[in-house]
Amino acid sequence: MDNRIAIIGGGFAGLTAAYELGKKGYQIFLFERAPELGGLAGTFPIEGARLERGYHHWFTSDTHITGLMSELGIGERVMWIPSKVGFLYGGKIWNWVTPMDIMKFSPLPLLDRVRLGLTTFYLQTRTNKIAAYEKITAAAWLKKYAGAQAWEKAWQPLFSGKFGAEAERVPLLFLWYKARLRLGSRKGINHEVLGYPRGSFQVLINALANAIRKQGGKIFCNAAVKRVVVDNGIARGLEFADDENSRAAGTSARRASTDEYARFDRVICTAPSFVAQKLAEFPDAYLKKMNAVKYMGAVLLILKMKQSMSPIYWLNIADRTIPFVATIEQTNFLSPDVYNGKRVMYVSNYLDPASPYFQMSRDELFAAYLPALKKINPNFSPDWVEEFWHFKEAAAQPVMPLNYSKLIPAYRTPLRNLYLANTTQIYPEDRGTNYSVRLGQIIARLVDEDVSRGDEWAENLQMKERAQ
Repeated sequence: MDNRIAIIGGGFAGLTAAYELGKKGYQIFLFERAPELGGLAGTFPIEGARLERGYHHWFTSDTHITGLMSELGIGERVMWIPSKVGFLYGGKIWNWVTPMDIMKFSPLPLLDRVRLGLTTFYLQTRTNKIAAYEKITAAAWLKKYAGAQAWEKAWQPLFSGKFGAEAERVPLLFLWYKARLRLGSRKGINHEVLGYPRGSFQVLINALANAIRKQGGKIFCNAAVKRVVVDNGIARGLEFADDENSRAAGTSARRASTDEYARFDRVICTAPSFVAQKLAEFPDAYLKKMNAVKYMGAVLLILKMKQSMSPIYWLNIADRTIPFVATIEQTNFLSPDVYNGKRVMYVSNYLDPASPYFQMSRDELFAAYLPALKKINPNFSPDWVEEFWHFKEAAAQPVMPLNYSKLIPAYRTPLRNLYLANTTQIYPEDRGTNYSVRLGQIIARLVDEDVSRGDEWAENLQMKERAQ
Protein backbone atom coordinates (compact mmCIF):
# COMPACT_ATOMS: atom_id res chain seq x y z
CA MET A 1 0.00 0.00 0.00
CA ASP A 2 1.44 3.40 -1.02
CA ASN A 3 0.51 5.13 2.21
CA ARG A 4 2.78 8.14 2.67
CA ILE A 5 0.68 11.23 1.95
CA ALA A 6 2.01 14.79 1.99
CA ILE A 7 -0.47 17.63 2.44
CA ILE A 8 0.57 21.20 1.65
CA GLY A 9 -1.49 23.66 3.69
CA GLY A 10 -2.96 23.55 7.18
CA GLY A 11 -6.30 25.25 6.57
CA PHE A 12 -9.58 23.39 6.92
CA ALA A 13 -9.25 21.58 3.57
CA GLY A 14 -5.79 20.26 4.44
CA LEU A 15 -6.68 19.40 8.04
CA THR A 16 -9.85 17.58 7.00
CA ALA A 17 -8.08 15.60 4.27
CA ALA A 18 -5.38 14.64 6.77
CA TYR A 19 -7.97 13.53 9.32
CA GLU A 20 -10.04 11.51 6.82
CA LEU A 21 -7.00 9.74 5.34
CA GLY A 22 -5.58 9.12 8.81
CA LYS A 23 -8.76 7.25 9.70
CA LYS A 24 -8.04 4.90 6.80
CA GLY A 25 -4.53 4.15 7.99
CA TYR A 26 -2.46 6.39 5.73
CA GLN A 27 0.72 7.94 7.08
CA ILE A 28 0.09 11.68 6.99
CA PHE A 29 2.60 14.54 6.80
CA LEU A 30 1.00 17.99 6.85
CA PHE A 31 3.08 21.10 6.13
CA GLU A 32 1.88 24.63 6.96
CA ARG A 33 4.06 27.63 6.13
CA ALA A 34 2.44 29.84 8.82
CA PRO A 35 3.28 29.55 12.54
CA GLU A 36 -0.22 28.21 13.30
CA LEU A 37 -2.89 26.06 11.70
CA GLY A 38 -6.30 27.21 10.47
CA GLY A 39 -5.57 29.18 7.31
CA LEU A 40 -8.07 31.99 6.79
CA ALA A 41 -9.91 30.86 9.93
CA GLY A 42 -6.80 30.89 12.12
CA THR A 43 -7.12 32.75 15.40
CA PHE A 44 -5.17 35.02 17.72
CA PRO A 45 -5.46 35.76 21.47
CA ILE A 46 -7.58 38.66 22.67
CA GLU A 47 -8.73 39.39 26.23
CA GLY A 48 -8.27 35.81 27.38
CA ALA A 49 -10.21 34.40 24.39
CA ARG A 50 -9.43 33.54 20.76
CA LEU A 51 -10.73 35.38 17.71
CA GLU A 52 -10.49 34.60 14.00
CA ARG A 53 -8.14 36.82 11.99
CA GLY A 54 -10.95 37.02 9.45
CA TYR A 55 -14.60 36.98 10.53
CA HIS A 56 -16.34 33.63 10.13
CA HIS A 57 -19.73 32.13 10.81
CA TRP A 58 -21.96 29.36 9.44
CA PHE A 59 -25.34 29.14 7.80
CA THR A 60 -27.78 26.44 8.86
CA SER A 61 -27.04 24.63 5.59
CA ASP A 62 -23.36 24.22 6.55
CA THR A 63 -23.77 20.60 7.62
CA HIS A 64 -20.33 19.32 6.60
CA ILE A 65 -18.47 21.30 9.24
CA THR A 66 -21.08 20.90 11.97
CA GLY A 67 -21.18 17.16 11.26
CA LEU A 68 -17.40 17.02 11.56
CA MET A 69 -17.60 18.76 14.93
CA SER A 70 -20.09 16.17 16.12
CA GLU A 71 -17.84 13.35 14.93
CA LEU A 72 -14.93 14.86 16.84
CA GLY A 73 -16.99 15.06 20.02
CA ILE A 74 -17.39 18.85 20.12
CA GLY A 75 -20.82 19.17 18.53
CA GLU A 76 -22.25 20.74 21.68
CA ARG A 77 -20.08 23.80 21.04
CA VAL A 78 -22.09 24.82 17.96
CA MET A 79 -24.18 27.88 18.79
CA TRP A 80 -26.95 29.35 16.62
CA ILE A 81 -27.26 33.08 17.19
CA PRO A 82 -29.64 35.72 15.77
CA SER A 83 -27.94 38.05 13.29
CA LYS A 84 -28.33 41.80 12.77
CA VAL A 85 -27.57 43.04 9.26
CA GLY A 86 -27.44 46.69 8.24
CA PHE A 87 -26.77 48.88 5.22
CA LEU A 88 -24.98 52.24 5.38
CA TYR A 89 -26.20 54.66 2.71
CA GLY A 90 -26.45 58.43 2.68
CA GLY A 91 -24.92 58.75 6.11
CA LYS A 92 -27.64 56.57 7.69
CA ILE A 93 -27.67 52.97 8.87
CA TRP A 94 -30.66 51.08 7.50
CA ASN A 95 -31.78 47.71 8.87
CA TRP A 96 -31.44 45.13 6.08
CA VAL A 97 -32.96 41.80 7.11
CA THR A 98 -36.69 41.69 6.37
CA PRO A 99 -38.79 42.57 3.31
CA MET A 100 -40.19 45.49 5.32
CA ASP A 101 -36.65 46.81 5.84
CA ILE A 102 -36.23 47.03 2.07
CA MET A 103 -39.59 48.76 1.71
CA LYS A 104 -38.43 51.43 4.18
CA PHE A 105 -35.30 52.23 2.12
CA SER A 106 -36.48 55.70 1.04
CA PRO A 107 -33.43 56.59 -1.14
CA LEU A 108 -35.15 54.40 -3.74
CA PRO A 109 -38.57 55.33 -5.20
CA LEU A 110 -41.36 53.04 -4.00
CA LEU A 111 -41.59 51.12 -7.28
CA ASP A 112 -37.86 50.44 -7.26
CA ARG A 113 -38.06 49.24 -3.65
CA VAL A 114 -40.74 46.78 -4.70
CA ARG A 115 -38.61 45.60 -7.64
CA LEU A 116 -35.55 45.27 -5.37
CA GLY A 117 -37.50 43.17 -2.88
CA LEU A 118 -39.11 41.00 -5.55
CA THR A 119 -35.84 40.28 -7.35
CA THR A 120 -34.15 39.36 -4.08
CA PHE A 121 -37.03 37.04 -3.15
CA TYR A 122 -37.01 35.57 -6.66
CA LEU A 123 -33.34 34.69 -6.44
CA GLN A 124 -33.77 33.17 -2.99
CA THR A 125 -36.50 30.82 -4.17
CA ARG A 126 -34.98 29.60 -7.44
CA THR A 127 -33.39 26.13 -7.53
CA ASN A 128 -30.98 24.39 -9.91
CA LYS A 129 -29.99 27.58 -11.72
CA ILE A 130 -26.26 27.03 -12.16
CA ALA A 131 -26.44 26.50 -15.92
CA ALA A 132 -28.56 29.62 -16.50
CA TYR A 133 -27.06 31.99 -13.96
CA GLU A 134 -23.41 31.42 -14.80
CA LYS A 135 -24.04 32.74 -18.32
CA ILE A 136 -25.12 36.27 -17.32
CA THR A 137 -23.58 38.91 -15.09
CA ALA A 138 -25.28 40.01 -11.89
CA ALA A 139 -24.98 43.63 -13.03
CA ALA A 140 -26.85 43.05 -16.29
CA TRP A 141 -29.61 41.03 -14.62
CA LEU A 142 -30.09 43.47 -11.74
CA LYS A 143 -30.16 46.51 -13.99
CA LYS A 144 -32.84 44.84 -16.10
CA TYR A 145 -35.10 43.45 -13.39
CA ALA A 146 -34.38 45.47 -10.22
CA GLY A 147 -33.77 48.69 -12.14
CA ALA A 148 -30.89 51.07 -12.75
CA GLN A 149 -31.41 52.94 -9.48
CA ALA A 150 -31.46 49.74 -7.42
CA TRP A 151 -28.18 48.77 -9.04
CA GLU A 152 -26.64 52.21 -8.55
CA LYS A 153 -27.73 52.77 -4.93
CA ALA A 154 -27.95 49.26 -3.45
CA TRP A 155 -25.95 46.70 -5.39
CA GLN A 156 -23.21 48.48 -7.33
CA PRO A 157 -21.45 49.96 -4.27
CA LEU A 158 -21.32 46.51 -2.66
CA PHE A 159 -20.09 44.74 -5.79
CA SER A 160 -17.46 47.43 -6.37
CA GLY A 161 -16.32 47.21 -2.77
CA LYS A 162 -15.97 43.44 -2.93
CA PHE A 163 -14.78 42.86 -6.50
CA GLY A 164 -13.19 46.14 -7.55
CA ALA A 165 -12.67 46.37 -11.32
CA GLU A 166 -14.39 42.98 -11.75
CA ALA A 167 -17.70 44.22 -10.26
CA GLU A 168 -19.69 44.27 -13.52
CA ARG A 169 -18.26 40.96 -14.71
CA VAL A 170 -19.31 38.83 -11.71
CA PRO A 171 -21.81 36.11 -12.72
CA LEU A 172 -25.37 36.24 -11.41
CA LEU A 173 -24.63 32.81 -9.98
CA PHE A 174 -22.62 34.43 -7.18
CA LEU A 175 -25.55 36.56 -6.03
CA TRP A 176 -28.06 33.73 -6.46
CA TYR A 177 -26.07 31.39 -4.24
CA LYS A 178 -25.55 34.02 -1.55
CA ALA A 179 -29.27 34.76 -1.56
CA ARG A 180 -30.06 31.06 -1.23
CA LEU A 181 -27.69 30.71 1.74
CA ARG A 182 -29.25 33.62 3.59
CA LEU A 183 -32.76 32.34 3.00
CA GLY A 184 -31.71 28.94 4.32
CA SER A 185 -30.58 30.51 7.59
CA ARG A 186 -33.89 32.27 8.19
CA LYS A 187 -36.11 31.29 11.08
CA GLY A 188 -39.32 32.60 9.57
CA ILE A 189 -39.32 35.63 7.32
CA ASN A 190 -37.96 38.16 9.82
CA HIS A 191 -35.12 36.40 11.63
CA GLU A 192 -31.74 35.07 10.52
CA VAL A 193 -29.54 32.83 12.64
CA LEU A 194 -25.87 32.16 12.09
CA GLY A 195 -23.60 29.52 13.60
CA TYR A 196 -20.41 29.92 15.60
CA PRO A 197 -18.38 27.56 17.80
CA ARG A 198 -18.24 28.38 21.50
CA GLY A 199 -14.56 29.07 22.13
CA SER A 200 -13.93 30.22 18.52
CA PHE A 201 -12.88 28.21 15.48
CA GLN A 202 -9.75 27.31 17.41
CA VAL A 203 -11.66 24.50 19.17
CA LEU A 204 -12.19 22.74 15.84
CA ILE A 205 -8.62 23.42 14.68
CA ASN A 206 -7.31 21.90 17.92
CA ALA A 207 -9.67 18.92 17.73
CA LEU A 208 -8.59 18.12 14.16
CA ALA A 209 -4.88 18.51 14.94
CA ASN A 210 -5.18 16.30 18.03
CA ALA A 211 -7.08 13.64 16.09
CA ILE A 212 -4.49 13.65 13.28
CA ARG A 213 -1.63 13.25 15.73
CA LYS A 214 -3.49 10.51 17.59
CA GLN A 215 -3.78 8.65 14.27
CA GLY A 216 0.01 8.88 13.92
CA GLY A 217 0.05 11.84 11.55
CA LYS A 218 2.76 14.48 11.72
CA ILE A 219 2.09 18.22 11.52
CA PHE A 220 4.78 20.79 10.76
CA CYS A 221 4.17 24.54 11.09
CA ASN A 222 6.59 27.19 9.84
CA ALA A 223 7.41 24.67 7.10
CA ALA A 224 7.51 26.16 3.60
CA VAL A 225 7.52 23.83 0.61
CA LYS A 226 9.89 24.94 -2.16
CA ARG A 227 8.73 22.58 -4.89
CA VAL A 228 7.00 19.32 -5.69
CA VAL A 229 9.56 16.90 -7.08
CA VAL A 230 8.22 15.52 -10.37
CA ASP A 231 9.89 12.76 -12.36
CA ASN A 232 8.52 11.60 -15.70
CA GLY A 233 5.16 13.26 -15.03
CA ILE A 234 4.78 11.69 -11.59
CA ALA A 235 4.92 13.56 -8.26
CA ARG A 236 7.59 11.85 -6.14
CA GLY A 237 8.01 14.08 -3.11
CA LEU A 238 8.79 17.54 -1.77
CA GLU A 239 11.73 19.87 -1.41
CA PHE A 240 11.62 22.53 1.30
CA ALA A 241 12.70 26.14 1.66
CA ASP A 242 16.18 26.84 2.97
CA ASP A 243 15.27 28.18 6.40
CA GLU A 244 15.85 26.33 9.66
CA ASN A 245 12.27 25.26 10.36
CA SER A 246 11.56 24.18 6.78
CA ARG A 247 14.81 22.22 6.55
CA ALA A 248 14.01 20.49 9.85
CA ALA A 249 10.54 19.53 8.60
CA GLY A 250 12.02 18.09 5.41
CA THR A 251 14.60 16.12 7.37
CA SER A 252 11.94 14.71 9.70
CA ALA A 253 9.77 13.66 6.76
CA ARG A 254 12.45 11.79 4.82
CA ARG A 255 12.25 8.04 4.65
CA ALA A 256 16.04 7.72 4.93
CA SER A 257 18.76 10.17 5.88
CA THR A 258 20.45 9.56 2.53
CA ASP A 259 17.42 10.75 0.51
CA GLU A 260 17.96 14.03 -1.32
CA TYR A 261 14.31 15.05 -0.76
CA ALA A 262 11.28 13.89 1.24
CA ARG A 263 9.63 11.10 -0.76
CA PHE A 264 5.86 10.62 -0.74
CA ASP A 265 3.44 8.36 -2.55
CA ARG A 266 0.81 11.08 -3.01
CA VAL A 267 0.82 14.87 -2.60
CA ILE A 268 -2.22 17.05 -1.92
CA CYS A 269 -1.77 20.79 -2.48
CA THR A 270 -4.36 23.09 -0.88
CA ALA A 271 -2.51 26.32 -1.70
CA PRO A 272 -4.08 29.00 -3.94
CA SER A 273 -3.60 28.34 -7.64
CA PHE A 274 -0.96 31.04 -8.13
CA VAL A 275 1.08 29.49 -5.32
CA ALA A 276 0.61 25.94 -6.62
CA GLN A 277 2.03 27.04 -9.99
CA LYS A 278 5.28 27.98 -8.28
CA LEU A 279 5.61 24.49 -6.80
CA ALA A 280 5.28 22.44 -9.99
CA GLU A 281 5.20 22.86 -13.77
CA PHE A 282 1.75 22.06 -15.13
CA PRO A 283 0.75 21.59 -18.79
CA ASP A 284 -0.61 24.70 -20.53
CA ALA A 285 -4.21 23.43 -20.69
CA TYR A 286 -4.33 22.90 -16.93
CA LEU A 287 -2.58 26.22 -16.28
CA LYS A 288 -5.23 27.99 -18.34
CA LYS A 289 -7.91 26.62 -16.02
CA MET A 290 -5.90 27.48 -12.93
CA ASN A 291 -5.60 31.06 -14.17
CA ALA A 292 -9.29 31.45 -15.07
CA VAL A 293 -9.99 32.68 -11.54
CA LYS A 294 -8.71 35.98 -10.23
CA TYR A 295 -8.23 36.56 -6.51
CA MET A 296 -9.14 39.59 -4.46
CA GLY A 297 -7.08 40.13 -1.35
CA ALA A 298 -8.58 40.82 2.07
CA VAL A 299 -7.38 43.40 4.55
CA LEU A 300 -8.73 43.25 8.10
CA LEU A 301 -8.30 45.81 10.82
CA ILE A 302 -9.64 44.51 14.14
CA LEU A 303 -10.46 47.09 16.78
CA LYS A 304 -10.80 46.45 20.52
CA MET A 305 -12.93 49.31 21.77
CA LYS A 306 -14.42 50.76 24.96
CA GLN A 307 -17.88 51.09 23.43
CA SER A 308 -19.96 49.89 20.52
CA MET A 309 -19.87 51.50 17.09
CA SER A 310 -23.48 50.56 16.21
CA PRO A 311 -26.15 47.97 17.12
CA ILE A 312 -25.44 46.06 13.86
CA TYR A 313 -23.42 42.82 13.56
CA TRP A 314 -22.82 42.96 9.80
CA LEU A 315 -22.88 46.44 8.30
CA ASN A 316 -22.55 46.65 4.52
CA ILE A 317 -21.06 49.96 3.36
CA ALA A 318 -22.73 51.42 0.26
CA ASP A 319 -20.75 54.65 0.35
CA ARG A 320 -17.67 54.32 -1.84
CA THR A 321 -16.13 57.44 -0.32
CA ILE A 322 -15.54 55.11 2.62
CA PRO A 323 -12.40 53.04 1.87
CA PHE A 324 -13.72 49.72 3.19
CA VAL A 325 -16.66 47.50 2.36
CA ALA A 326 -18.06 46.39 5.72
CA THR A 327 -17.78 46.45 9.48
CA ILE A 328 -18.49 43.28 11.41
CA GLU A 329 -19.02 43.97 15.10
CA GLN A 330 -18.31 40.63 16.72
CA THR A 331 -19.72 41.76 20.06
CA ASN A 332 -23.12 42.41 18.46
CA PHE A 333 -23.09 38.69 17.65
CA LEU A 334 -21.38 37.24 20.72
CA SER A 335 -21.66 38.80 24.15
CA PRO A 336 -18.91 41.30 25.05
CA ASP A 337 -18.45 39.12 28.16
CA VAL A 338 -16.55 36.68 25.92
CA TYR A 339 -13.90 39.37 25.45
CA ASN A 340 -13.77 40.64 29.03
CA GLY A 341 -16.45 43.28 28.42
CA LYS A 342 -14.63 44.88 25.48
CA ARG A 343 -16.22 45.69 22.13
CA VAL A 344 -14.59 43.99 19.13
CA MET A 345 -15.12 45.03 15.51
CA TYR A 346 -13.63 44.00 12.16
CA VAL A 347 -13.13 46.65 9.48
CA SER A 348 -13.16 44.64 6.26
CA ASN A 349 -11.82 45.42 2.82
CA TYR A 350 -11.45 43.41 -0.40
CA LEU A 351 -8.68 44.74 -2.59
CA ASP A 352 -6.42 43.95 -5.47
CA PRO A 353 -3.09 43.10 -3.80
CA ALA A 354 -1.55 45.97 -5.78
CA SER A 355 -3.83 48.48 -4.03
CA PRO A 356 -2.16 51.10 -1.81
CA TYR A 357 -4.47 50.08 1.04
CA PHE A 358 -3.23 46.50 0.76
CA GLN A 359 0.34 47.73 1.06
CA MET A 360 -0.24 49.98 4.09
CA SER A 361 1.12 49.19 7.52
CA ARG A 362 -1.20 48.70 10.48
CA ASP A 363 -0.81 52.29 11.70
CA GLU A 364 -1.14 53.78 8.21
CA LEU A 365 -4.35 51.87 7.62
CA PHE A 366 -5.82 52.92 10.96
CA ALA A 367 -5.05 56.57 10.22
CA ALA A 368 -6.62 56.26 6.74
CA TYR A 369 -9.78 54.69 8.16
CA LEU A 370 -10.38 57.13 11.04
CA PRO A 371 -12.38 59.76 9.09
CA ALA A 372 -14.58 57.02 7.59
CA LEU A 373 -15.34 55.50 10.98
CA LYS A 374 -16.88 58.82 12.03
CA LYS A 375 -19.28 58.49 9.08
CA ILE A 376 -20.63 55.31 10.68
CA ASN A 377 -20.93 56.90 14.12
CA PRO A 378 -20.38 60.69 14.33
CA ASN A 379 -19.58 60.30 18.04
CA PHE A 380 -16.70 57.94 17.35
CA SER A 381 -13.37 59.05 18.74
CA PRO A 382 -9.95 57.41 18.31
CA ASP A 383 -9.69 57.12 22.09
CA TRP A 384 -12.48 54.52 21.94
CA VAL A 385 -9.86 52.16 20.48
CA GLU A 386 -7.69 50.48 23.11
CA GLU A 387 -5.82 48.12 20.79
CA PHE A 388 -5.95 47.07 17.16
CA TRP A 389 -4.60 44.32 14.91
CA HIS A 390 -3.91 44.11 11.18
CA PHE A 391 -4.16 40.98 9.03
CA LYS A 392 -4.18 40.51 5.27
CA GLU A 393 -4.43 37.65 2.77
CA ALA A 394 -3.73 37.88 -0.97
CA ALA A 395 -6.05 35.00 -1.95
CA ALA A 396 -9.14 35.65 0.15
CA GLN A 397 -11.89 35.97 -2.47
CA PRO A 398 -11.82 34.04 -5.76
CA VAL A 399 -13.62 35.80 -8.61
CA MET A 400 -15.04 33.31 -11.08
CA PRO A 401 -15.72 34.27 -14.71
CA LEU A 402 -18.85 33.49 -16.70
CA ASN A 403 -19.39 29.81 -17.57
CA TYR A 404 -16.84 28.74 -14.99
CA SER A 405 -18.28 25.23 -14.69
CA LYS A 406 -16.35 24.43 -17.89
CA LEU A 407 -13.08 25.80 -16.48
CA ILE A 408 -12.79 24.24 -13.03
CA PRO A 409 -9.37 22.58 -12.60
CA ALA A 410 -9.65 18.85 -11.94
CA TYR A 411 -8.76 17.61 -8.46
CA ARG A 412 -6.41 15.10 -10.07
CA THR A 413 -3.80 17.28 -11.75
CA PRO A 414 -2.07 16.14 -14.97
CA LEU A 415 0.92 15.27 -12.80
CA ARG A 416 0.10 11.81 -11.52
CA ASN A 417 -0.23 11.48 -7.74
CA LEU A 418 -0.49 15.26 -7.29
CA TYR A 419 -3.92 16.61 -6.28
CA LEU A 420 -5.17 20.19 -6.16
CA ALA A 421 -7.76 21.26 -3.57
CA ASN A 422 -8.46 24.96 -3.15
CA THR A 423 -11.29 27.49 -3.24
CA THR A 424 -11.36 27.62 -7.05
CA GLN A 425 -12.92 24.14 -6.99
CA ILE A 426 -15.88 24.56 -4.63
CA TYR A 427 -18.09 26.16 -7.28
CA PRO A 428 -20.81 27.44 -7.19
CA GLU A 429 -19.75 28.42 -3.69
CA ASP A 430 -16.75 30.71 -3.55
CA ARG A 431 -15.27 30.19 -0.08
CA GLY A 432 -16.13 29.21 3.48
CA THR A 433 -14.98 26.79 6.15
CA ASN A 434 -17.89 24.44 5.49
CA TYR A 435 -16.90 24.02 1.84
CA SER A 436 -13.23 23.65 2.76
CA VAL A 437 -14.20 20.75 5.02
CA ARG A 438 -16.27 19.24 2.21
CA LEU A 439 -13.34 19.69 -0.19
CA GLY A 440 -10.99 17.91 2.22
CA GLN A 441 -13.44 15.02 2.44
CA ILE A 442 -13.72 14.81 -1.36
CA ILE A 443 -9.97 14.79 -1.88
CA ALA A 444 -9.47 12.14 0.78
CA ARG A 445 -12.01 9.89 -0.96
CA LEU A 446 -10.32 10.41 -4.34
CA VAL A 447 -6.89 9.56 -2.99
CA ASP A 448 -8.22 6.44 -1.30
CA GLU A 449 -10.02 5.38 -4.49
CA ASP A 450 -6.88 5.88 -6.57
CA VAL A 451 -4.78 3.84 -4.16
CA SER A 452 -7.40 1.08 -3.96
CA ARG A 453 -8.03 0.77 -7.71
CA GLY A 454 -4.46 1.25 -8.90
CA ASP A 455 -2.45 3.72 -10.90
CA GLU A 456 -3.70 2.56 -14.30
CA TRP A 457 -7.28 3.37 -13.33
CA ALA A 458 -6.26 6.81 -12.01
CA GLU A 459 -4.23 7.57 -15.13
CA ASN A 460 -7.21 6.74 -17.35
CA LEU A 461 -9.35 9.12 -15.31
CA GLN A 462 -6.75 11.87 -15.67
CA MET A 463 -6.67 11.38 -19.43
CA LYS A 464 -10.46 11.62 -19.55
CA GLU A 465 -10.46 14.81 -17.42
CA ARG A 466 -7.78 16.42 -19.62
CA ALA A 467 -9.88 15.73 -22.72
CA GLN A 468 -12.93 17.52 -21.30
